[in-house]
Amino acid sequence: MTIPEGVRQVGDYAFKGCVGLTSVKLPQSLNEISDGEFEGCSALTSITIPSSATSIGGYAFSRCASLTSVTIPESVTQIGDGAFAGCPLLVSVCAPPITASWTNAGVAPFIGGSRGAKVGDADRR
Repeated sequence: MTIPEGVRQVGDYAFKGCVGLTSVKLPQSLNEISDGEFEGCSALTSITIPSSATSIGGYAFSRCASLTSVTIPESVTQIGDGAFAGCPLLVSVCAPPITASWTNAGVAPFIGGSRGAKVGDADRR
């Protein structure tokens, strides 16, 4: 699925439970990933957050059981609680170094998820 350019935000829980969704291309115009936007999309395997996004909502990708990799750009300054909770196959998170600019990394964005996800520096890709 491709979300068209020009879309700045998609509503909360918009794609919740879309179990047949295997891939999604997010537009560079997207400002945020809403709460629960892709929650329970159990066939989704990877996601690249566009560099225009500044936040990832709570439970945005929770229970995405097939999610194995996530790329988070430096522009993201907030990650909501449980954003990647319940993602047991998540083994690769490519993100900039976590700094004070991350105003809220959530209580535990990855709680109940990943089997030892390796968080790598986006600059080393």
